[in-house]
Amino acid sequence: MRLVLLVLPIALLAGVGRAAEPKPSPAYEHCLASPGGTSTVGMVACANMELEAQNARLNRAYQGAMSRLRLPRQKAALQKAQRAWIAFRDADCASQEDSEWSKLKQISANDCVLSRTIQRADELEKFRQAQ
Repeated sequence: MRLVLLVLPIALLAGVGRAAEPKPSPAYEHCLASPGGTSTVGMVACANMELEAQNARLNRAYQGAMSRLRLPRQKAALQKAQRAWIAFRDADCASQEDSEWSKLKQISANDCVLSRTIQRADELEKFRQAQ
């Protein structure tokens, strides 16, 4: 048996496995650009509004993905993965926030939850679409 090494340019490998940057809704961008959206309180309010919308989108995407599965074991596997993902998202983003840290760190933690939620909704919307 002969081993053949395949050498790929680093530029080609750089994009492998990378997801596109999560994109919030235009309503979120508009909220942040509004006069009230530039303050810390305004940013938090805008993020909360967007997170509510993205959570609804995530739930719709999850239900859609579940409906595309036929077998109970497939549904159980997706349910297990989703529960693990929620636990990871919440724990990882919570690690970025502490009451002793600045308000900017709290905004960063909120952004973490929002970005991860958008990304997961994107993934679930594509889940088994081609099959």
